[in-house]
Amino acid sequence: MRIQLIGILLMTGLLPLYAGMQMMKSLHWSRSYSNRLESVIDLGNALAGQIAQNGYLQQQLQPEVTAQLQALAGLMKGRIVLVNSSLVVVKDTTERQVGKTLISEEPIRAMRGEMTTYYNEAEGMTEVVLPILVGASAENSGQAIGVIILESSLEDIIAEHKSFVDSMVVLMIGAAMVLLVVALVISGAMTRPLRTLSERIGHVTESYDGTQIIESGGYLEAEQIGDAVGHMMERVAATEKSRQEFVSNVSHELKTPLTAIKVLSDSLVLEPDVPIEMYREFITDINAEIDREAKIVNDLLSLVKLDKTSGEMNIAEISINELLEIILKRLKPLALKRGIEMVFESYRTVLAEVDEVKISLVFTNLIENAIKYNRDGGKVMVSLNADHKYFYVKIEDTGIGIPEEEQGRVFERFYRVDKARSRETGGTGLGLSIAKSAVQMHKGSIKVQSIPGVGSIFTVRIPLSFVLTVQ
Repeated sequence: MRIQLIGILLMTGLLPLYAGMQMMKSLHWSRSYSNRLESVIDLGNALAGQIAQNGYLQQQLQPEVTAQLQALAGLMKGRIVLVNSSLVVVKDTTERQVGKTLISEEPIRAMRGEMTTYYNEAEGMTEVVLPILVGASAENSGQAIGVIILESSLEDIIAEHKSFVDSMVVLMIGAAMVLLVVALVISGAMTRPLRTLSERIGHVTESYDGTQIIESGGYLEAEQIGDAVGHMMERVAATEKSRQEFVSNVSHELKTPLTAIKVLSDSLVLEPDVPIEMYREFITDINAEIDREAKIVNDLLSLVKLDKTSGEMNIAEISINELLEIILKRLKPLALKRGIEMVFESYRTVLAEVDEVKISLVFTNLIENAIKYNRDGGKVMVSLNADHKYFYVKIEDTGIGIPEEEQGRVFERFYRVDKARSRETGGTGLGLSIAKSAVQMHKGSIKVQSIPGVGSIFTVRIPLSFVLTVQ
């Protein structure tokens, strides 16, 4: 991350600097060249005016005029060429084209009164071709009687421009070094909290007990990351604790019936003359413990099946009204034994896409619990309602209730509010866990409200249409 920050900071600083350097480089050259071209044009206009006024093209050039032209050409480090109206070269300070006729475009255009300029980058020269006019005034452009060609070397301004560019390069290198130092400092300051956070997370994870606080000592975002990691580790610790408790509870629950069976069977083996009544009593107790063991194993198998993906759901549209009536009818004998009244209230006909086996497991466990943990002569009320998206099943009892501090744990595996009562009723502590898992597989929710000594209300909300989530 620090390397990326350094790169970003350098690019952010150097790109505008480079663009500015290129702009200044272009501006410097343009200004230098324009000044030189303007001075050459001024010189050409002055010479053209002098030549037109003195009629040098119509007579033999005087030595002093030739010397003046040679001197000016020397100052420009170039040459001056005079061409008459017939486009014949009458003077060339380099003597290369004297007497020759020029038929190139520039002299012809100059004879028409136009001035042309040309930059020869390869030779580092600029050329100005302009007409020599007579009779020129504010109202009249005059008549061209010849052409003057001036070539000037740009060696000095090229050298000056190169020196300017070199200075800019040195400046940019210096600026890059400064930016690098600044980027190192800023990136170090920005990543220091993250490095500190990483180190502290590493130290904490080696011996995390769920109580350590991860502090970054940096900016807000790092503190938020620290808080998020802390919450995540708390959840991991809670999950690990829950797993350990689950393994311990499973071991205990499975061992208890086996221990009872072992004690009862040993008693029968060690007593040679056991009365038939005691023998039958012990066998009956052994059979009950075997049933209890089988129920625990079956509930564990149900949880394992429910922990699998929803891809194994057997979804079909069924009548929830009819399903609840069947479940209530099946559990009615259990309620009659204790004089518990069961009431079913349906507000509307509900058809929903559910897995019938799993959703039956949910309502069976909840209604059975409402009966088991109820008082004798109590009441169990089941209601069904729906809206455009969900159906709701509310199961209310007049039983022992659940303390507020334990309501958040009733869906944990093997968790019992009243352990003695649970064992008396044959509960395994897995029923509500099974119900919650099945509800979640249907993308639904289950909630509990309870007042100790008054009763409990379990509310289940399930979507009417099942949508398979693609992983």
